[in-house]
Amino acid sequence: MKTEIRFHEGLKGSGVVVSVTHEDHRLIFDFGAPFRPNTNFYDGVVSHRNESLLRDAIRLGETPAIDGIYPKKDLTMFDGSLFRNIQPFEESTMKSAVLISHLHLDHMSNIKYLHEGVPVHMHHHGTELLAALTDIDEGTPHQNIVPVEYDDKIQHGKLLVTPYFSDHPCYGSAGYLIEAPDMTIYYSGDIRFHGLSQEKAFAEIEKLIDVDIDVLIVDGTSYSPTKFIHDPSKIEDLAKPCKEILEGMFLESGIYEDVKDQMSKTDKMGLFCIYHRDMQLINALIRFAEEAGRTIVWETETAYIINKVLNKTVPFYHPDCPCDEKILEIVRNTNTELSFDEINTHKDKYLVQISYKNIMNLHSLDAKDGVFFHLFGEPFGKGNKATRILDAMLTKAEVRYVGYSNVYSFNHAFPNHLSWMIATIAPKNVVCVHSNNPEKLNAMGSKHILPEQNVPYIYENETLVKA
Repeated sequence: MKTEIRFHEGLKGSGVVVSVTHEDHRLIFDFGAPFRPNTNFYDGVVSHRNESLLRDAIRLGETPAIDGIYPKKDLTMFDGSLFRNIQPFEESTMKSAVLISHLHLDHMSNIKYLHEGVPVHMHHHGTELLAALTDIDEGTPHQNIVPVEYDDKIQHGKLLVTPYFSDHPCYGSAGYLIEAPDMTIYYSGDIRFHGLSQEKAFAEIEKLIDVDIDVLIVDGTSYSPTKFIHDPSKIEDLAKPCKEILEGMFLESGIYEDVKDQMSKTDKMGLFCIYHRDMQLINALIRFAEEAGRTIVWETETAYIINKVLNKTVPFYHPDCPCDEKILEIVRNTNTELSFDEINTHKDKYLVQISYKNIMNLHSLDAKDGVFFHLFGEPFGKGNKATRILDAMLTKAEVRYVGYSNVYSFNHAFPNHLSWMIATIAPKNVVCVHSNNPEKLNAMGSKHILPEQNVPYIYENETLVKA
């Protein structure tokens, strides 16, 4: 029997969901919702419907209509019929498992809809982070999480899976090698080669040189026009394979160095927002802030996550906003709490986290003429309502904004690094996902496949063809 691949989501933009099926066993990777901040139906005013949560997610294109993975109770309509005739888990003979590359929401947020009989595999660092996020109501929990380690083997029917290290700011990021009886697939997950773990990231790809890969499914975010600080028309020159950092691009450390440099030159307050899931970034920021003579003061919930995941105690302040009292008590018993007055008295000594949801606390801080660093926290995207509110709030407080979201697709591989990766692995076929312009990928002589969504593909004559 032929192995079948289906691309359910992610061929244009984010929210990657791909399935690989052989006989009665199926692997699905990843399982998140597309990231569409400017067209989000749930805008803070429109509410979710609790009893129709899954059905509404399928209606709105936020999770794919896949047989055999969702609970029957969540698919059953008021008249007893099944929503869109989707086969529930309880009536399926297919044995499905999910592989999560990392905990960014566009890669895993929909695991909450899965039947508990579907195991969800992720690196053990991801399981630790997910547990901490769930404690502060930011998790997307599932009852059947299976922690894995890099280089371990996972047997699923006749499908053999090996997780590989992938450099990404999110803790526990992984790529997956999937060996089927008739083809070998490598899924990169989100990947980059200019982070603090640059050499390890290069070395991990070089481990695949001796593996005969038939299909490479690769993150091509840097081919999305909104990610360019360069002229997009020069993409062919930028995509020549090499390991170097090309002119106008820089290492992850360049962002930290910029924060350190700006903080070293002012006695005004420094503030920042950050994404809770980017634990590698959080860990590095602590060190670079210390080198600038600044101590980071974290919000309560972030301090809790740092305690749980990094096993570090940190200074924190409690925003004048709602918070779980149990979490607050735990953090107070473990860490050093600072008041607004203490922070304001020594504003030249601190770098203060202030998340978008707590932005009103800006007016309790002596932040005038200070600087706010947007370190990939909310709000995401440009031109949406939340971004305009943040800009207006900073303007009123007379705080200067510094953002890094357009530093050439910071969390994703540069085009020349992607070309190096493809040339190094030398797969027979390449499929670009997680990109608005997948056709622009430099496939380096491999067959560049542009598959159709939700269409089954098999491997014949060394290429992917419609089944």
